[in-house]
Amino acid sequence: MDQQLIVFIEVVERKNFSRAAEALHMSQPAVSQYISNLEKELEVKLLERTNKYVQVNKAGKIVYQYAKSIVKDYEHMKILVSDIKNDPSGELKIGASYTIGEYLLPKILARLQQEYPRINPTVSIGNTEDIGTKLIYRDIDIALIEGNYSHPQIVTEQFATDDMYIIASAREPLLIETISSDYLAGHTWIIREEGSGTREMLEEFFKKNHITPARLISLGSTQTIKEGVESGLGISLLSDLTFKKELELNRIKKLPVDGTPIRRHFSIIKNQQEFYSKALQVFESLVQNIG
Repeated sequence: MDQQLIVFIEVVERKNFSRAAEALHMSQPAVSQYISNLEKELEVKLLERTNKYVQVNKAGKIVYQYAKSIVKDYEHMKILVSDIKNDPSGELKIGASYTIGEYLLPKILARLQQEYPRINPTVSIGNTEDIGTKLIYRDIDIALIEGNYSHPQIVTEQFATDDMYIIASAREPLLIETISSDYLAGHTWIIREEGSGTREMLEEFFKKNHITPARLISLGSTQTIKEGVESGLGISLLSDLTFKKELELNRIKKLPVDGTPIRRHFSIIKNQQEFYSKALQVFESLVQNIG
């Protein structure tokens, strides 16, 4: 691995030669020399320096992007070579959209820990769009999402189905057997943020049923949405994975709406490549057999 690239990445990310030197356990003059040598080799200036800060320029941004990719490829190569002679082990960076990450992934991780204790998982949870972007930039190794995410670099495989219902507070008066679109349109809807797979499904439901809600309130977590529904703030569309406890305690109820439950798929997404680590492969196998 080219030490110049490693040093350059540290300087760019820490925006300071002294902090980069400290992180790398090097002297500041040594860090400066590595950067100077890299700039001479590429015949272009990469950083704008002052006494107070270090700012990457346009050429530096290009080098930084490729340097990060080179370092990640090198680390991945070491893992694959180690896999040839060792059992599944090492760090596995997993991404998950909120519903899966909060309500399904813990069960999978428990099995992973039991069966492959030498694998060290780290988890990033976000909406589907954020998680897909992390995968493209290789900040994570594999992801589980509930929405649709398409990119030429990404391989997608469905692993489970999910039923979604429109829910309301258990205190919500209900005097009709089947709820009309007009009834739904007249209510406040509590919805997820843009980029969420749950938000995507709700918008499709609105469009299909020609519903324009009277009011929308956007909240960034499923737990907050459930609390809002329970308090009578509004109604929402959520996976039945997320409100089983509230349903049993009679805090939330499903509304009898034609076309529900809405069924969607949970998917595994990963970067398209020739080799995958053993840790990734065994995790994927556990996910596919989650039932």
